[in-house]
Amino acid sequence: MEQVIRNVAILPGEGAFIPNGYIHVVGDRIAAVERGEPPAGLVSRVVPLDGTRLVAIPGLINAHTHVSLTRYRGIADDVRLFDFLRETRRRWSTASPEETVRSALEGCLAALRSGTTCLVDSHAASPRPAATAARRAGIRIIGASAARSLWFGEPAEDTFASCLHETEAVAEEFAAGDLMYVPSLSAHSPYNCSGSQIAAIKEAARRRGWLFAIHLAECREEVDLIRRWHGMTPTAYLDSLGVLDGRSLLAHCVHLTADDMRRVGDRGAHVMHCPKSNAKLGSGTAPLPEFLERGLSVGLGTDSMVSNNNLDMLEEMRFCALVHRSVRADPTAVTAAQVFHVATMGGARAVGLAEEIGSLRPGKRADLVLLSLAPPTGLSEQSVLSELVFYATSEAVRTVIVNGRVVLNQGRFAGAEDQ
Repeated sequence: MEQVIRNVAILPGEGAFIPNGYIHVVGDRIAAVERGEPPAGLVSRVVPLDGTRLVAIPGLINAHTHVSLTRYRGIADDVRLFDFLRETRRRWSTASPEETVRSALEGCLAALRSGTTCLVDSHAASPRPAATAARRAGIRIIGASAARSLWFGEPAEDTFASCLHETEAVAEEFAAGDLMYVPSLSAHSPYNCSGSQIAAIKEAARRRGWLFAIHLAECREEVDLIRRWHGMTPTAYLDSLGVLDGRSLLAHCVHLTADDMRRVGDRGAHVMHCPKSNAKLGSGTAPLPEFLERGLSVGLGTDSMVSNNNLDMLEEMRFCALVHRSVRADPTAVTAAQVFHVATMGGARAVGLAEEIGSLRPGKRADLVLLSLAPPTGLSEQSVLSELVFYATSEAVRTVIVNGRVVLNQGRFAGAEDQ
């Protein structure tokens, strides 16, 4: 199966901006990204998709979210993190599997509407609802369930064995060479998991070649608890357990010291930055400019619909750029180009798929988005970046292609009901 998009502006994520060119897709891969018109022979055998007045970008990568919580939007709007977790647990723990899949499907469709083509997701019980919903919607997903053995320091049921069993079963059913589902393992947090459980989860992930994810240093209360229990910061604690490496995804990282950042960088671990969620919960603002100055690997995520109220990565990019400029009182603190990179190649590198997704380059998976962007100053790399980060909304998204398949075209979904 071949597709050609012609007369389109291309912001590839790697390489130079193309004001007018074409993209050739063969099967699930990008075959060509070139300036000018496609070859006559190609046009004669493939009916081109006209990209006039559209801009093609790599699919956005939501590096940290929980799509199964989508239907609980608005249940905990004015509380801090720990109270938020208590309320959301009360809700999801009583939902049926069917309700959880429906909630996850709504989240997947909402993500696609804003140009997201890949989700890094976890759910407390099983990755199955999110994997099922993602398959129906046609979105790529890296899925885990987040094990626990504590509940804010109090002993609780150790769920690692059941989470591992569920993830292995889902991996056997869903994982394939198309990378539409990628299994991973997750420990909820340093305050809801024992040290031995965190180490065991990481070791299981290592043996299977899977990613390991954990919430880290999300709020001051967490930092205070871990200092009181272990005499060190949450990051130093994880480092003492030997779980920080290039296959570790650290969600939030709002409260990292200079030593913490050095540890993360030295171990090659990846930060999953969620500025809107952190702001809504009053947790603070992670020092993204310093992360970037230090060369840390960073992806951008929305977190859940409950702590963000949408899964819109275009809005997340805009908020990310603005909040850091405001915090630093510096309009150069984070540029549009940096935010776009974090939302695309930054996420791809973090999840170990930099050779597969995150940019528009021949040989990569065909994950791309066409948006209606019309910068008043004309098409240039800077004007398109400005339009994309500071102006565009999900209404600008026209077409979304994932793994070479059109899943959203002119606002209509091809692979799932628009619920």
